[in-house]
Amino acid sequence: MTPIKIFESERSMAINAIGIIKFELERKKKLSIAFSGGKTPIRFFQLLALEDINWKNINIFLVDERWVPLDNSDSNYQMINTFLLKDIAIPNKNIHHIHYFSSIEMSRKKYEEDLLKHFKGDIIFDLIFLGVGNDGHTASIFEKNEVDLLESVIVTSSRRHSHKRISLGMSLINRAKRKIFLLGPEKILVIESSTSKDLPISKVVDPEFLSYIK
Repeated sequence: MTPIKIFESERSMAINAIGIIKFELERKKKLSIAFSGGKTPIRFFQLLALEDINWKNINIFLVDERWVPLDNSDSNYQMINTFLLKDIAIPNKNIHHIHYFSSIEMSRKKYEEDLLKHFKGDIIFDLIFLGVGNDGHTASIFEKNEVDLLESVIVTSSRRHSHKRISLGMSLINRAKRKIFLLGPEKILVIESSTSKDLPISKVVDPEFLSYIK
């Protein structure tokens, strides 16, 4: 199993994650980054918003989204906007969220089209920031049959979680140059047992795990 880097505080973990973005931006000048929702990255987003970063050189994408209107409190976009996007000088064209349409298939299709247009047909993210659920899911990939889907953008659902979801597929996640997991301390045991239990998290290739002590 890939070792987990443990930091002394949530702030330290967030600063290290920010350092990864700044390091990659110095190397490449332009970055494509996909962010996940959830509670764990909130401090990371708050601190990231304070950084002196040329956001014109960064395109932001969503790893996954609940099929709800963008102003819904369950929307990942709404959460990321609250703690990051509204506080940074980033052009609107650099923000790629998952639109809500009357058909979830239309929402999936339009997001996939946006990705294909931006990446000119070859979708490879520079950085993907991921989390993990207590049940071992990552992104919005909950079940084994969802792990095996080959499409770039997929529709998923789970009895354990609210709302239908739209998510980057595992095949696309694994094409990213770096996959960074931000973990609360309670998720370390989930990671350590994920391979033996054949959980979705165990299917991410070459992950980097960051966590912290309470």
